[in-house]
Amino acid sequence: MKRWKRYAGLYVQLQIQNIRSLAQYRADFLMMVFFTLFSQGCNLALVGIIYGNIPKVGGWTLWEILMLYGFLLFSEGFVNFFFQGAWKIANMIHEADLDRFLVRPIPAGLQLLTARIDFDGLSKMSIALAVLLLAAARSRIVWTWAEILLCLFFLVQACIIRVCMIWIASCASFWMAGRRNSLNFFVISLGEMAKYPLTIYPALLRGIFGYVIPYAFVSYYPVGVLLGKEGMGFGAACTPLVCAGMLTLSCLALRRGLARYESCSQ
Repeated sequence: MKRWKRYAGLYVQLQIQNIRSLAQYRADFLMMVFFTLFSQGCNLALVGIIYGNIPKVGGWTLWEILMLYGFLLFSEGFVNFFFQGAWKIANMIHEADLDRFLVRPIPAGLQLLTARIDFDGLSKMSIALAVLLLAAARSRIVWTWAEILLCLFFLVQACIIRVCMIWIASCASFWMAGRRNSLNFFVISLGEMAKYPLTIYPALLRGIFGYVIPYAFVSYYPVGVLLGKEGMGFGAACTPLVCAGMLTLSCLALRRGLARYESCSQ
């Protein structure tokens, strides 16, 4: 327990340093916030246009889709703000920048995760919370304390799974020869498709979202259970197992990757 408290303290200190460095460039920060708000506003407008002409898609209404959108956007913002360093693994490997992390008396994984912070993640989380609150108020859910706790439980798991997705995809750079890793961008791009119910996609894509890149456990099954959709119980019950499995794979990917790291610039 003392070790994990120490890691938590180190995480806070490392992120404070990142925030201080970003605070030196206020114009960049304001531009980043503006473009985040603009892009997410366009995404919400697109959803509104679609549902303004089609009342339901795959049996899901506009407000139900917005709950899916809120879960995905919040987990994306969580990654960007708290663990954006996962995106820098490829550059660190091929520029031998990883070496300085390996000689410090701090776990390399913790240093990698805190190598960068992105304030647009904070904007995304704020937008996502507003969307979730609005959608929750317009949905047919009877919000008891049990439902609220269940929703928070699912949201925490969504964030963990989303972090692990990017982490595993980024760690693939240890096995790649090039300077760029397109796998993590592929994973995040698939998240755009996960903003809609899985029922509208063919079986192949449903299998990918359920078993290969498990976006279904980030939003589809949890939101489906909250909304009382049929056939969602088993998937939602498996979400903690998927979460634990992704954490295990993340640790294994980093450990195996560091074992083959040659510590030389390419």
